[in-house]
Amino acid sequence: MNSKKLLYTLLLGATLTSCTEVEICERDHPHTSDVNFTYTWNKPEDKPKRMGVLCYRVVGQWKEIAEVNTDDLTLRLIGKTTITPENRPNENPDEGDNTGGDNTGGGNTGATEPTEPTETENVESVKRQVLLAYADEPTEPTEPTEPTEPGTGTTPPPFTPTVKIPRGYYKFATFPLDNPSIDYSELEQFIEKDAADYPLQNVGLSYKVYDIKDPKLNKPLAWQDFNPYAKYIQPDVEPLYYDSTVVQRVRADRQTTFEFKPKILSQNIDINFNIVKNTDEVEFKVTEVWAEISGVPTYIKMNTGYLDITKTSKMLFKTDIKPNNPDDNGNDTNENKRIACHGNINVTGVVNVQRAYGETLEDVRKKIYGPGIMQVVIYTEVYNPKTGQTFPQKWQGIINLYNTLNKAKLMTTTSDNKYVYRNGEHGTINISAEILLDGKTVGNIDKGGDALDRWIQTDSDINIDI
Repeated sequence: MNSKKLLYTLLLGATLTSCTEVEICERDHPHTSDVNFTYTWNKPEDKPKRMGVLCYRVVGQWKEIAEVNTDDLTLRLIGKTTITPENRPNENPDEGDNTGGDNTGGGNTGATEPTEPTETENVESVKRQVLLAYADEPTEPTEPTEPTEPGTGTTPPPFTPTVKIPRGYYKFATFPLDNPSIDYSELEQFIEKDAADYPLQNVGLSYKVYDIKDPKLNKPLAWQDFNPYAKYIQPDVEPLYYDSTVVQRVRADRQTTFEFKPKILSQNIDINFNIVKNTDEVEFKVTEVWAEISGVPTYIKMNTGYLDITKTSKMLFKTDIKPNNPDDNGNDTNENKRIACHGNINVTGVVNVQRAYGETLEDVRKKIYGPGIMQVVIYTEVYNPKTGQTFPQKWQGIINLYNTLNKAKLMTTTSDNKYVYRNGEHGTINISAEILLDGKTVGNIDKGGDALDRWIQTDSDINIDI
């Protein structure tokens, strides 16, 4: 036992006389640091009210989400299961508990922040290690302590100028909070799970998707889907901002500021096409034109901001119609011969139909299924000379935009052909193939060599012999 007592005395003495941050506290007890974030916006008037920041310590893993008020740059930690708006506590306690049980956590009120060890705790730590290593018999187990209960009130922690996080090497990524179009479930899982089971490389944000029959989906009443490879995202989704840092060091006992310059991952895209009317046999006027575009990436990688081209969806949108010779209210007339159609959408981008192994270019151009396909429904009022009355009628057409999208150059593909990123915040899809509508069928105006994309009629509800 003399050797044990001697070793214990030496270790205990070293703790009392030489406990420096580098020697013991650096190794065993992480210090905290005050951090905050600044934002530089291209269009400050369009910035989201709240941004989230993923704080991910890459060595000695620690993960948490900070919520930033973009008006005054105050922030707070919001917990590990309270990223989505419906799970987070209410700002106003009178509005009821919206915490989702015990999941409020987070903030400076939770149990996520490591505290500074006292000198007594350092001594006791060394004593326990020595006794466990050299005792002749096992030590008596200590009474378990009650776990610290996370915050369960109806009010969240307050916003503060800085938040405390453990020191170390971090990657930070920022993204909008409270975006009703976004599914945050993978980010929530990442915060909850161990890094070995759920690495950052597997984490992304997704747009929520809807079935064509979902009453929550904004759509025209009479829409038949002839390209049912995927579900729909809502039209007019909010722009998606994103930025991330390289791995940065957070030092102990000092305040560190990190700068973000968020970019919009989504694109604002103008879509233009024309309808040419032949009213020689049947007089009609176009009242509404709806369209659907497919090939919209729905999955954004958190670690890079790239878009996954293997996960795409569709979007329905209404177009503005501008007749060449409108009536006094700007509407189409029976006599008018030409209509310009324009749609504007905010999406992550539009990718083309994929070329499978063994397919020729001609095979790809003939596809009307999958990404890069556009459908339109044209609502009309047809004049019946037998009765002198008009009746509603619709036509539906589809086009493979393979050549059109190649010309538009909306996206750039990564070297592994798995991901894309958009070329600028704005893009234009000009469809040179014109729709020929004669009151009976949907056809094409053949414009020569550059009009390789072709409209195909897919549906018509002709129900009266005209």
